[in-house]
Amino acid sequence: MSTQPLLQARGLSMRFGGVRALDGVDLDVYENEIVGIIGPNGAGKTTLFNVLSGVNRATAGSIQMAGRELVGCSADVIARLGISRTYQKVRPFPRMTALQNVMVPIINQLRPAPSVSQAEALAARWLDRVGITAQAHVEARRLNLFHRKKVELARALAGGARIVLLDEVMAGLTAVEADAAVALLHELRAELRFSIVCVEHLMRVIMTLSERIVVLDHGRVIARGSPAEIAADPSVQRVYLGDDHA
Repeated sequence: MSTQPLLQARGLSMRFGGVRALDGVDLDVYENEIVGIIGPNGAGKTTLFNVLSGVNRATAGSIQMAGRELVGCSADVIARLGISRTYQKVRPFPRMTALQNVMVPIINQLRPAPSVSQAEALAARWLDRVGITAQAHVEARRLNLFHRKKVELARALAGGARIVLLDEVMAGLTAVEADAAVALLHELRAELRFSIVCVEHLMRVIMTLSERIVVLDHGRVIARGSPAEIAADPSVQRVYLGDDHA
């Protein structure tokens, strides 16, 4: 692992009126690592993703990607610089096929494919890589949830992402599907050497998938460490189980 983080956020704050959704959050993401973000509902997890991906602009703080300041950049610029994301509610273009969905970032990246046929070929390779070649020409609205999530993953990677933000990508999946998704993410990360930051409520999944975990509560970081350290941390136990169990 490099000694310098690929992505470095410092003092991130986000206000919505009188509500402080993020309160001085620091986050480092290194090349080729998997970081889990956990916390109770309303902790600020999705807001953090929205700020990192340019959906919302932080009201205070800094985000640097490979030394470039991202606060103030639009979501499309941030995506082209190498940060892609998925959403809690999967958002493929419903009337476009799986193949066409994956072609979108290929055509719109900083160095797009030189022709439509080459973009199609690249998109087909990504669909094969996530295991849904057979669904390439099926409209996204007709795919089941697991396959739609795979389309979103292929689409995130197809744009040349160096960091992929996965927002509850396991939600709604069966235990077998979730285990298969974890195995696929580990395999793709080892092969392609990109970083993953994942928000997830399924503790079994987050503990298996992540190398480091950051815990948010009321917009603040209350703990960070390895899965084993987080599982044993009294402050984390208190947030999830209450004072009587900490």
